[in-house]
Amino acid sequence: MEKKINRTDAMFYMLSFSIPVTIFLIIMYKSGFYPFGDKTLFIMDMKGQYLEFYASLRNIASSDDSIFFSWSRSMGGNYLGLFAYYLASPLSFITLFFSIRNLAAGILVLTLLKLGLCGLSFSIFASYLWKKHCNGTGFIMLLFSTSYALLSYNMVYSLCPMWMDGVIFLPLVILGVEKILHGGKGMFYIIMLAALFICNYYTGYMTGIFAALYFIYRILCVLSKDKLRQCLQNTLHFTISSVLAILLPAPLIIPVLKDLLDGKLSNQSYMPDNTTNFEKLSDLLGKFTNGVYDSITNSGLPAIYCGYLALTLAVAFFLLRRIAIREKIGAAVIIGIFWFSFYYVKLDIAWHGFQYPTWFPYRYAFLFSFVILYMAIRSVCIIITETDIGKLFLEKKIPGYATFIILAVILAGNSYDMGRNGTLLLDGLNSEFAYGTLEEYNAFLDKTEPLVKNIQSSDSGFYRINQGYEYSKNDSLLLGYNGMTHYSSTFNSAINILTPKLGLAQTHIWNSGYGSNQLLDSLFAVKYILADRSVPASYTRLEDTGYGSASYANNTALSIAYSARVASTAPDIDTGNVYTNQNNFINAITGIPENYYTELAFQSDQQGNNCYLSFTASSDNPIYLYMSSPEAYWANVYVNENFAGNYFTSETKCSLYLGTFTKDETVTVRIESNEAFSLDMANIAELSTALLTNSLAQLQENGMNIEEHKAGKLYGTINVREGEKIMTSIPGSAGWTVKIDGKKTEPQLFAGTFMVLETSPGEHTISFSYISPGFTTGCIIFIAALLLCIVYCKWEKIVTIHGLCRS
Repeated sequence: MEKKINRTDAMFYMLSFSIPVTIFLIIMYKSGFYPFGDKTLFIMDMKGQYLEFYASLRNIASSDDSIFFSWSRSMGGNYLGLFAYYLASPLSFITLFFSIRNLAAGILVLTLLKLGLCGLSFSIFASYLWKKHCNGTGFIMLLFSTSYALLSYNMVYSLCPMWMDGVIFLPLVILGVEKILHGGKGMFYIIMLAALFICNYYTGYMTGIFAALYFIYRILCVLSKDKLRQCLQNTLHFTISSVLAILLPAPLIIPVLKDLLDGKLSNQSYMPDNTTNFEKLSDLLGKFTNGVYDSITNSGLPAIYCGYLALTLAVAFFLLRRIAIREKIGAAVIIGIFWFSFYYVKLDIAWHGFQYPTWFPYRYAFLFSFVILYMAIRSVCIIITETDIGKLFLEKKIPGYATFIILAVILAGNSYDMGRNGTLLLDGLNSEFAYGTLEEYNAFLDKTEPLVKNIQSSDSGFYRINQGYEYSKNDSLLLGYNGMTHYSSTFNSAINILTPKLGLAQTHIWNSGYGSNQLLDSLFAVKYILADRSVPASYTRLEDTGYGSASYANNTALSIAYSARVASTAPDIDTGNVYTNQNNFINAITGIPENYYTELAFQSDQQGNNCYLSFTASSDNPIYLYMSSPEAYWANVYVNENFAGNYFTSETKCSLYLGTFTKDETVTVRIESNEAFSLDMANIAELSTALLTNSLAQLQENGMNIEEHKAGKLYGTINVREGEKIMTSIPGSAGWTVKIDGKKTEPQLFAGTFMVLETSPGEHTISFSYISPGFTTGCIIFIAALLLCIVYCKWEKIVTIHGLCRS
């Protein structure tokens, strides 16, 4: 049986948690971070994704969303996949104790907790090794836990909290491997690895590979003829335990894999032309230096620094004669595997799940740092137990106060080393990408949150809100409304393919509602919009915040489902003209060919960094511009010398509202860039609001009357006219169950994206419910794996009982 934790161990465990936390708070103070300054931890994907995802947890089961589905992402999509990829750690729910306004504090607390747990978990592993080799309680568990918690990896990737779960669980997973090597069946290993896969399957995958490498290394270190039987038995236990650990989290893993197959894995992964990530293997040596930050983009090298003390002792590992040559060779091989993995692209992407990482490279680098620290611990164990100097400490021939002073100096020096390294790395991140400020965040909330709350308090129906400006691409998740814009690795590829063809901004793996108009807003059930610039008169102004933004009602918005004469053939939306594409899109829904857009002729004049487009308005209808340039990446657009908006950035390369003008008015558009450029395409089109309003009114007449909308479910009634189908603006997914009059109905897809349903004419009840694809299968696998775990752990007892019964 395991010995109980004594008071000395408990004190060391508490210190191993609290020292890294204290050092990180000092870093926050020195660098001007909240709560000591205005800077927040909101930077890059923390600002654009994770902050909003943590906020979205409060919407589960308290709004239209559920654990399976969210209407706040890409017009509606699988939430369980996003949850498993980013949020599944129980620590994520700590952010629920902080309001949206105080999420800067919530993210800081979450980060501090994870750093502290990194230190604690490593101290547990270090304590095990120390007691195994030195048979006593050791200060070593405290010393190296600080180095581990404040790894360069943790500092650089503090903006990706979900990956820190891998750093937390790694020592415990390896401790589980050690227990198998010492005769255990692997239950501790199963629990720890399964827990990591639940919290973050991505780093779980990496840790699982490393656990296999570590097991092989340790087996080969002790393998001999007389131990062959035991080694084979341990290998069997390790293999069975690994399989069970991977199967247990199936209810999360299978849905997220299916979600990724609909998004990130749906297309051929990008592969660079070069075979290596950097020029020379020796380039990596520079990363063993304190405070070296190069970049978090793909041009950067792995963040592997774990302290000068650990590096010195890792070198000593190869010099100490008491460490077996096989152990040294094995450690050198593992270091070589990582070194070559960092260097060669194909090995590198294998660690990343065979997907080339878009920035944030070498996401498995924490495993290499763990190896360095493991070697350092082994060196200390040998130095203390096998050398004359070490025996002086062990046999207490050096006065206690002197020992305390020496160890305190070493701890203080190592803490300073890791603290300085963390400060410089965060400064490097700030210089390259800039941490967001509380002022910026609160200004956005002041500008937007009251508008959303007032809309939701005055209208309890089901609708979408489109936003014309942003704090991030996930503002709808942050503020808890049904939106259009979304950015994550679990994106919907069908939405991302469709929307840019209709003139909406879309780049990389995110989609948006930027560039929308009355036609698209209405078809996509956008009943309200938020804007900080002028909008067409067809939208009814509701209120403003006094911070430059206002809310507007779209009175022609359709229901999420409605009866329409939907064409049996797919609309042609590949014409190269977004306004023609929009015409074809709506005509395929109404079944009546109309020209909602009229193309306007214009004259073009290029003058240096300015391009002038001149045209004559033919009516007072709203006019839009869409254009592209092979050179320009940014421009300001002025209409009659009044600023209309930006263009050519990833967020602004979309249909731009130019304004409304009197008939026969001459309009001049000036496009100003910071360098010479040319236009390879430009379309100026006028939208007939009267014609559009008339067509939409006919579709509104037979919209779905939604009686219930909550937790990813919709229920209501709809009247379907003769010769028509039920058209929806719900993105299709295998997770949907649609029932008409209580009978399950298989939907078709319109434009490869939105669900269309066929039924008989007349009044019908209709319901939509969503369960993440793969969840049911995952639950079956989980139950089977759980039963197998019980059988595996109790096998000897089962055999004994069976034998008694037979006798």
